[in-house]
Order: sequence, then C-alpha cells, then structure tokens
Amino acid sequence: MARIAPFHGVRYNTGDLQECVAPPYDVISPPERDRLRQSVDNVTHLTLPDNYDSAARLWREWQAQGILQTDPHPAMYMLEQLFTHPVTGEACRRLALVCLMALEEYDSGVVLPHENTQAKVKEDRLQLLRATQANLEPIYGLVEGDELFPALEVLARSAPLVAEVQYTDGWHRLRRVDDPSTLEQLEGLVATSRVWIADGHHRYETCLQYRRERRAAEGNPSALQPYDWLMIALTPYEDPGVVILPTHRVLTQAEAGVLQSLPQRLEQWYHLQESTPEELPELLYRGVSRRGFAAVLRGGRAFAAWLKPHLSPAELVPGQHSVAYRRLDVVVLQSLVLEPIFGITEHHLERAEGIRYTRDERQAIEWVTQGEASAAFLLNPPTVQEVRDVALAGEKMPPKSTYFYPKLLSGLVLRSL
Repeated sequence: MARIAPFHGVRYNTGDLQECVAPPYDVISPPERDRLRQSVDNVTHLTLPDNYDSAARLWREWQAQGILQTDPHPAMYMLEQLFTHPVTGEACRRLALVCLMALEEYDSGVVLPHENTQAKVKEDRLQLLRATQANLEPIYGLVEGDELFPALEVLARSAPLVAEVQYTDGWHRLRRVDDPSTLEQLEGLVATSRVWIADGHHRYETCLQYRRERRAAEGNPSALQPYDWLMIALTPYEDPGVVILPTHRVLTQAEAGVLQSLPQRLEQWYHLQESTPEELPELLYRGVSRRGFAAVLRGGRAFAAWLKPHLSPAELVPGQHSVAYRRLDVVVLQSLVLEPIFGITEHHLERAEGIRYTRDERQAIEWVTQGEASAAFLLNPPTVQEVRDVALAGEKMPPKSTYFYPKLLSGLVLRSL
C-alpha cells in the first residue's frame, strides 16, 4: 500500500548544527523566528523566508557554497529522539525512518489525515514549494506493521551516525542507511501498511496540489516523477516513545453566575472531586485512564470531573459523528460544557475567539488564578489509538486536540526535487 524509497539527502556541512536547525515552521512564533534568523545559516531563512524568491536563491547559493551538501548515495535515515516527557518527567525515546513516500490521494485509503487544513496556509507552502522545488522539512507520520520497529531498533545501534544535536527538547540523532539490501527490506516492511499523518497535513496537501500541477503541465507521464514523492519521517505505532500532549482550553470571559452554577450543572454527568488549583494537574493525570477533565474557576475553586461509569460518552454527544469521534474527552467537553453552557462553538475554537490554548497546565491555571482568564479546562491527551480510530472512521480530530511531542527538527536533512 504505502510505497517508500531512499533519496539523496541534502544536509548541513557545518560544525555548529545547533545554529542551523529549528522547529517546524508552523510552531515558531514571530519573536522566535527573529531569534533563529540571527544565525545567517539557520534553516528558517528557507522555511520562513522574507519572500519566496529569497528562499529559492538561498537554497541554490547554500548548495553552491557547500553550506548544504548532497549525500552521494540514495539513503534512508534513522532518526532517534531522546527526550523527557514534559508531563510525567519520564525519559523517552522515539524512532522514525526518514524516507520518501509516494503521494496518495486521501480517498485511496493508504494515507489517512486526522486534521482539517486552512487554504491560506496551503497557498503559502505551495508558493514556497514552487520557488524552491524542495522538501525543506519532513512531515511526520505513524505507520502500521509490527516488524518495522524491531528493524529500526537494530539500525539505531548499527547505522553510521551522520548528525547529532542537542536542542531544547532533547537529543536528535540521525543515522544514514544506504545498504541496498537493508533499504529493500525497509521498503518491504512498509509495503503492506497504511500511514496516518501526525504532523504536516498542510504540507502533504500542498505536495498533492503541486503534483497535480506538474502532471497536468507534463502530460501526465506514466513513470513516477520526483514530485510524486515527499519526504516523511515514519514512526511505527508500536513505538512506546510516541507522545501526544493535550491542549487545554482557557476561557477569557465568563459570567459569574454561570461559573457559580457550573459544578451543580455538571453533576448530572460527572462525579466531582474537589482539589486546590496547585494539586489539580497531578489529580488529573492520576486519573488518566478515566473519562473526564479538570477545571479551575475564577475565585479559586478547582475540581476534577470524572464521567459517571454508567454513562457512555458516545451516547452523550449528539450528531452524526462516528463513535470513535464522540468518545473523545475533548468532544464530550465541547458538547456538554463549552458550547451549551459558555457558548463556545467550533467557530470560536477555530478562530480562538473568547478562548486561549496552552499545552502547559500550570500556565492555564495561572491565567485564571492571576485574573487573566475566567476558567481553565484541563484535558488528558488523546491516545494514539484514539487518533487512529478517528482517522479510520473517515473523520478529523477537533481543532487543537493533538500535539505530537517532540517535533521533528527542521534542518537535519532536506530534499531537492
């Protein structure tokens, strides 16, 4: 089903890789972009350029000057990320195979999305792709198949190390795999698998559009062309290092009467466990296997809300969505609390109107206790299986409901079309 292939990776030829790499373009704030671009060779000059022409010019110049060099042999790359879980403090390790993957339309059932995309963002990435004719960052995907993970474990011990950098979120190590028999084995391990896009939906759909344009202009050639592939990092579902962080919801304004009556209104569905704001995160994560959320309200009241065992979350959520979708904690919170009680619709969620988001539960609580917000609703993260089930049902996750951690570093390996 999924077709993967090696490629001639383009990599930095520099002794100070830390000054060259960066997070993915879509998680970089304007101040962070300015800081990163203080390094004249930082990859953000390509991924977040002043304009598309300047990115294309630098892409050519850096290769001509040897700042970027192309690996001489086609290869796949084994990426190892060592990091500390930001919630539990646990030491974690995640493996991924960086390779090319043949582009497939979503209706093929080979590549499955879980997020909606925005036209403005895709147009920006399309303009950049047209100008540079390069995959400047890999997208990130999860792949089926229980034999790939053991193979990556072997490569993590045996493949030659070609890049290593310690960043704010941990160590990132890249190993090159160019042995023909090993490459053939890896292609075979993925050949019967489906791929779930974890991060990079906009870039994936951009590459689909670019392929359509190029194929139309070139008479739809029968053989696969460079633009028929994109660079992706694939992690097996079985990898215990796959971490998804929750995104907490914080209401900027709410009427005092609504806040005061909230606990009583919740008791028809939830058992409430009182807490202090300071102890709330620990209380929430201790109940990670239970359905519910935690809340801190203006005035200092805090509690965890656990769905009563006899209630089915899927039955509480109205509409035509799948059972997998209706079971999500974030969907139940939206359907029972945020929309009917506080008037926060999906329109507000998508535009962040009247609501703020953070992955830091302490920050969410401080916004309320320091008077910057009226209420914070803390969520446990969706599981990998939940994300998978929603995608299999042909649906997309709600806005701001998944954050895979850590992100892939941009600049470890790039690819010219």
